[in-house]
Amino acid sequence: MERMPENIRSILTSLVDDLKSRGSVISIGLFGSWSRGEATQSSDVDLLVVDGRDLSYEYVERAEIDDVFLDLNYVPEKWVLRDFPPEIDQKIYEAEILYDSNGTLERAKNTMQKIMWLPERVEIRTGKYLVEADILLSRGLSAYGREDYQSAKLNAALGLETIMKIMIEVNKIPLSNSHYIRALEASAKKLDLKKVYNEYLEVMGLSKVNRKDAEGVFKKFVEMWSVIIDFVEINSSIVKSLHEEIMNNLNFYCKRSFLRGIAARTRSLLQEGFFAEAVHYMLRASVDMLENYAWLLANIEGTRFDYTGLMGHLKNSKVSPSGVYEKALEVLMLKEVSLQDAQASLEKAREIILDIRKRRKELIAHMPTQ
Repeated sequence: MERMPENIRSILTSLVDDLKSRGSVISIGLFGSWSRGEATQSSDVDLLVVDGRDLSYEYVERAEIDDVFLDLNYVPEKWVLRDFPPEIDQKIYEAEILYDSNGTLERAKNTMQKIMWLPERVEIRTGKYLVEADILLSRGLSAYGREDYQSAKLNAALGLETIMKIMIEVNKIPLSNSHYIRALEASAKKLDLKKVYNEYLEVMGLSKVNRKDAEGVFKKFVEMWSVIIDFVEINSSIVKSLHEEIMNNLNFYCKRSFLRGIAARTRSLLQEGFFAEAVHYMLRASVDMLENYAWLLANIEGTRFDYTGLMGHLKNSKVSPSGVYEKALEVLMLKEVSLQDAQASLEKAREIILDIRKRRKELIAHMPTQ
């Protein structure tokens, strides 16, 4: 916290005091860019909140206090006590402990400091990426079979993005949504896999992004997100009837404070000249939000939502506000996708996923020691 400006430090102290007064909060840790010393004025404050309630999943709450954006990542205590799901490894590893009623988070952090970069632990995390990439590729092939070429290309791109995390992991570079492209480029250079990196950019539609492109995407991004927030607010009673995890996700993504925060971070990336990074940042956040939005649409329409065909679902919805689908195509870099484009993306994704799968154990064996 010493690296934080006084106003943010004061806000964080007050928030921690408030969280401590809640009976279910066991521990609180600061993680992310502020913990790593990489934050800028537009960076969110990320808190890991260990919760004693019987949760079965992680969920995030957004708080905005005096123009400071804070994300509260709630995880069940059992995850930190014994389960250690790999998706929270980095959060525990980076955690600057702010409150720890019974030493749970400190013990977990001490353990993670010892095992984070052991080959066996890296194999667990990267093995999870392999499974996720295979699922996304399978979704892409299924969407292609349904002639939903936008969804086919999107799933191919997301599968590639997931497998690329292995390259970042084996270089011991922190995963960050707003630094993903730069981290991947640095990793590809160290591993002599620049060709794979360039092919990834091509599939994602990011290889030739310039300032004008990125600013155009940003305009559509804000417009799309604003319309969806209005729609979610109008249908708030239906949101409350959804599965708790979907409800929590919609309440997180569809707050105006969330849009203000992500817009501020995107503007910062654009001002710094990181155009591909900015577009990727918007793209990745939009996928997560749109998937939860599609669940809401399906519930209203009495239809079934299938992650395989996200774009087809948005296109065919009778209740989604006008323009959402069209703006989503631009934000997700899917405006003009032909059968041939989808096919080429799927083939390239499959080729790279297979290649990284074969290299994985060797890459882990040759991880840097520092």
